[in-house]
Amino acid sequence: MMIAVMAVCCLTANAQKMRHDAGKFTIQPMIGFSTGYWRASDDDSESSSNNARVGLSIGAEGEYYTSTEWLSISAALKYDQLGWANKNSSDTKLDFINIPVLANFYVAKGFALKVGLQPGFLVSAKRGDNDVKDQCNTFNLALPVGLSYEFKNGITLDLRGFASLTKINKEGSAKLYNDGGCLTVGYKFELK
Repeated sequence: MMIAVMAVCCLTANAQKMRHDAGKFTIQPMIGFSTGYWRASDDDSESSSNNARVGLSIGAEGEYYTSTEWLSISAALKYDQLGWANKNSSDTKLDFINIPVLANFYVAKGFALKVGLQPGFLVSAKRGDNDVKDQCNTFNLALPVGLSYEFKNGITLDLRGFASLTKINKEGSAKLYNDGGCLTVGYKFELK
């Protein structure tokens, strides 16, 4: 009877644990796909021909678990293929190194809501076969929001979207923003 009571207490305590222990640090390699599209500051007649560009998202994220049971802080280094596809002209391919810094709010066991800031650095910009990097701002600041779920075996699914706060084009009357998102799968390694 005593062993059964202790087992139930241990299982209940473990079930209530929403994330890794305070003071722990995890590293998570991740891979998936990204999608990008453009948003204009005014009504642009070309906006109806704007389609999302689907590309690769790959990187790694470190996460530190604070003493507050439901909060952790993470930072990642990711390569994201963004840009947009256009029905009437050549696709625009914008590749970024993004560094999302996020606050992760654990609302249920393994389930986190995320919000933060994402500085990004443009590494490549092409429209069709033409290099257009000189027409683009090389720094992008975005506001990412998302959610993730970590399974018991450490595999994590992560879905994020972001809205750019800085425009991508250097010139022109319309301000163009490269918004997007990504869906990745990763595996968390806890460091001692």
